[in-house]
Amino acid sequence: MRYIGLATLLVLGGCAAVVDQGSLFPQMAPTGQPPALVPPPGYTLDERMLELPGLGQVHAVRMTRPGSVGTLLYSGGNGSFVRSSGARFVRLAAITGADIVAYDYPGRGGTTVPATVDALIAMGPALRAAFGAAGWVKPGPVWAYGFSLGGAPASNIAAAGGVTGLVLEATAADIPAVGRNMVPGMLRPFVRIEVADDLKRYDYQGYVVRARVPVLLLVGRDDRTVDAKTVTRFRDTLTAAGVDATLVTVPGGHGDVIAGEAGVAAVRGFLARTGG
Repeated sequence: MRYIGLATLLVLGGCAAVVDQGSLFPQMAPTGQPPALVPPPGYTLDERMLELPGLGQVHAVRMTRPGSVGTLLYSGGNGSFVRSSGARFVRLAAITGADIVAYDYPGRGGTTVPATVDALIAMGPALRAAFGAAGWVKPGPVWAYGFSLGGAPASNIAAAGGVTGLVLEATAADIPAVGRNMVPGMLRPFVRIEVADDLKRYDYQGYVVRARVPVLLLVGRDDRTVDAKTVTRFRDTLTAAGVDATLVTVPGGHGDVIAGEAGVAAVRGFLARTGG
């Protein structure tokens, strides 16, 4: 699962990898026939196109069951499609016991929201409102959960309010550091990571701070995409800004955090603490 796409590589007396708005959600097509989305055992599936006024439509799904403990609003990595994420939804449902709400990014699954920075900034509050209007957020605790690049939109949703806690798996706001992790080791001394000015307005770290909720940061010890050092620095920055941020490092690489007992225990403990 990629975290960002390095949009442009310039060789002008050195190398600069430039991360721009097109790097957030690159245009992608699912490989092969999209699978049918099968809800977790005991859950029923509601799949719709939701209207985001002034932005377009978003393809979204809700997986719900009687007696669920709350609602988990899930934002996947930048390579994710709702219809290819069934295994992850099943895992999250088994771990949390919550309803799962997920959606497709611009250009995927029928979502028509443009992949511009302005639209992405507006998309978080618009999604939170649309999920509520659809009746997809039941009374009780609500958690936003972001995997990899999904940490940024999940935090944007949380900043809109009405969220109990925020889980950020394998993600950090330090785009240059993450970009460097993606460059082959022998080339890193020669490559400079630059972030386009427009993209800087998509204020991931600011969204986390403004959400004013407890945050669980999860990272795999062997993650080479978003390494533990980068996530630790993210935690320290959030703590200095007054955020109740907890970092848990577990075995595994990128995308493996909730596959093992340590990651499961961390998520369940956080949900119990923030469940009201």
